[in-house]
This record gives sequence, C-alpha cells and structure tokens, in this order.
Amino acid sequence: MAKLLIAYFSKSGTTRAKAEQIARVTGGDLFEIKTEKAYPQSYAGTVIVGKKEQLTGELPKLTGRVEDFAAYDRVALGFPVWWFTCPQAVVSFLSQYDFSGKTVWPFCTHGGSGPRGSAGKIRAHCAGDVKDCLDANKLTDEGVAEWLKTE
Repeated sequence: MAKLLIAYFSKSGTTRAKAEQIARVTGGDLFEIKTEKAYPQSYAGTVIVGKKEQLTGELPKLTGRVEDFAAYDRVALGFPVWWFTCPQAVVSFLSQYDFSGKTVWPFCTHGGSGPRGSAGKIRAHCAGDVKDCLDANKLTDEGVAEWLKTE
C-alpha cells in the first residue's frame, strides 16, 4: 500500500487545520515544516519578510527532518499562498529531500488569490510527479478522497 506523508508549512494555523483534515481522512503521517527563525507575529511584518525572501530567493533554514523519507511514495504538500506562490520555506523543504519517483499533491490556503503559480514553482524545485495545486480553502472530507485519487 502506498505510504502518504502530509508535509505542511503554516504560520497562522489555517494550513495546519487542512493538513490535519487530510491526515484524518487518509491516515497519512503529518510533518510540520518549521523555520529556525520565526516569522513576525504581525501580518505586515510577515508580508515584508515573505516578500524579501521571494525577491532575493533566500531559503530560510528549517528545523527537524522527516524520518525515513524514502519510505513515502506520496506527499501532500501544504502551504499558505504568499506573493501569489508558495513560501520560500516550502522551497527549503523541497531542497532537502529526493522526490524522484514520488507523487506530490500540493494544496494551499489563501486570502483570495487562489493557487496561482504555486504548482509551477514546486515543479521547478522538485523531481517528483507534481500534480496541480488544490485550493484547500473549502476542502471537504469527500473532496480529500477525490483529490488524492486523481493521477
């Protein structure tokens, strides 16, 4: 049986809640992508730091590692949309592992912009089979099962 990792980056908890929903429905293993340096508490401060990372290509250092990453053949990858794409913390995560032979299902939360260029950015940094990014804002349990069936 295919083993599913649900890796997610979440600042406010919205993406975490969607990752937990996916884990509950699928029985997959959760892993939170955490940066060494916390983002500012304020929205405005986070916007400034997030924009700087996007513009400069800076990759924040992460804490923790996925144990036995090679054992997973499917990865659901969650994140909030920042500056119309995935945050640089997600790129840091992608750079730490070999995704060859794995299927990656990105999912995102957002404040109204939708997934935009997220899947393209992930494909540029990931050797796996990256599917289109799911807008998880209104994701239902039934939607989780349907989404992960798509190949």
